[in-house]
Amino acid sequence: MFDVLIKNGLIVDGSGAPAFRGDVAIRDGKIAKIAPSIDSESKEVIDAAGLQVTPGFIDSHSHSDRSVFREGGSGSYNYLLQGVTTQVAGQCGSSFAPWYPENARKYGVTPEQSQRLTVKAAMPSDFMQAAEAVHHGTNVAYFIGHSPIRGKVQGFTDALATPEQMKEMQSYVKDAMEAGFLGVSTGLVYAPSVYARTEELIELMKAAAPYGGTYVSHIRGEGNNCLQAVQEAIRIGEESGCPVFISHIKVMGKHNEGLAEKLLAEIDAANARGVVTYADQYPYTASSAPLSSQIPPKYLLGGTDVWLERIKSPEVRRQIVHSIFHEVDEFESGIYHSGFEGALIITAKKTPEWENRTLTEIAQMIGGEPVDALCEVLLANGGSAQGVYFNQSASDLIRLMAHPHVFCGSDTSDHNEFRNPERAGGGHPRSTGTMVRRLELVRDFRLRTMEESVKNLTWDTAQALKLPEQGLLREGWDANVCVLDYDRLHATADYKHPCRRNQGIHHVLVNGVVAVRDGEPQDTRSGKVIKRGK
Repeated sequence: MFDVLIKNGLIVDGSGAPAFRGDVAIRDGKIAKIAPSIDSESKEVIDAAGLQVTPGFIDSHSHSDRSVFREGGSGSYNYLLQGVTTQVAGQCGSSFAPWYPENARKYGVTPEQSQRLTVKAAMPSDFMQAAEAVHHGTNVAYFIGHSPIRGKVQGFTDALATPEQMKEMQSYVKDAMEAGFLGVSTGLVYAPSVYARTEELIELMKAAAPYGGTYVSHIRGEGNNCLQAVQEAIRIGEESGCPVFISHIKVMGKHNEGLAEKLLAEIDAANARGVVTYADQYPYTASSAPLSSQIPPKYLLGGTDVWLERIKSPEVRRQIVHSIFHEVDEFESGIYHSGFEGALIITAKKTPEWENRTLTEIAQMIGGEPVDALCEVLLANGGSAQGVYFNQSASDLIRLMAHPHVFCGSDTSDHNEFRNPERAGGGHPRSTGTMVRRLELVRDFRLRTMEESVKNLTWDTAQALKLPEQGLLREGWDANVCVLDYDRLHATADYKHPCRRNQGIHHVLVNGVVAVRDGEPQDTRSGKVIKRGK
């Protein structure tokens, strides 16, 4: 007897081969049989007539590290409702391990929690052990973040690493690779990762190369200098011997429209000379990042307590505005491209009255200048607030999406509770709509066939990230499956209502367990940690 039998569906197996009619049988978390017709008994039968049966989607860029330390793990409901069965966390240079005090501010943990994390995330291997001990709504794989490694060893300084410090940082990387992490991520616009020079990152990644580790990077610029930033990422991979994965590739600034073509040419040239290079992307023209990261990093030296005190000064605020708009070659803030009027605050937990308002609107509320709004939001929220920045062109987004080496990542974190779909504000629509909107745009712009589109989000992504037994419907492999209506896929979430449900996702199975049934998430938590394959 099978546990689940999916019948009468159009099977799109992830390989790119033509779809075919058939049934999929699942037993003990694995795909037991795929055939034109399976008539054996099963505990549950899902009728997929008129629907497509695909591998579960792989989100190549998430920030769900925090779920490891939640009581009971996380339901990951927002991912499951997109058809995602595997997410890749530890991105943009951020991770819990190795734990150090400044991380407490970043993740908003209490002193008591921070004390526990000193043990549970002291080393990357400790974090991995903790991750394997909890229940996940989806499968999860991890990169180790560069920021806590550099922050723990050097603090918030722009000084060059000494040979002794480099050796210590490399020891954390080796520990991570031996524990099964996929590689190392950097966030080269976020302190303290931003302070690392190219040569330092090359040396660091040489510790990951013997293990087959990947270098994934939120690059140093995504607007005026995005081409140079992509070239830097490729150089780090080439000189260290690591594959390269460029995070949420984009072109910020309407005046930079068309640069996507040059970025893709750079990626093609790297692959042609043997430097394996990929990228991921979320299908929206507004970016989202911590509000503090929009301040040039020279004002963030010393750590959170120091810079919060610094930005109280009216003179420093005037300098910040000048730097954002007139020192772009030194640091490219998202606000430079969006303007204060295009910077929307989506999370400011201690001042909810400022959520879902732009910095220009908040300035009017407090009777100050937009830079005062920027600084006051950060001061009132202990440095922790999130913004959305409307700063990209649709033409570049579509051009990047069409490239076969560009995959899909939400750049968000999991929801551990059922959120009211009609709640106003509080997030970016990418948290609920990324995969469905990607499929919808590819379909409507006819960028790929259905089979090619599914392959890009499943098997191609799994191969690029070295995720074993993911991305294909294959007998004997983990049963991560999505049942959907391809022609009716539609992401309804927007910036005003970022939690609205998607249309067209019917059933999702994670390791053989039905996690979404008839469009409704189930509290199953059958995901597992996936370690780096070969």
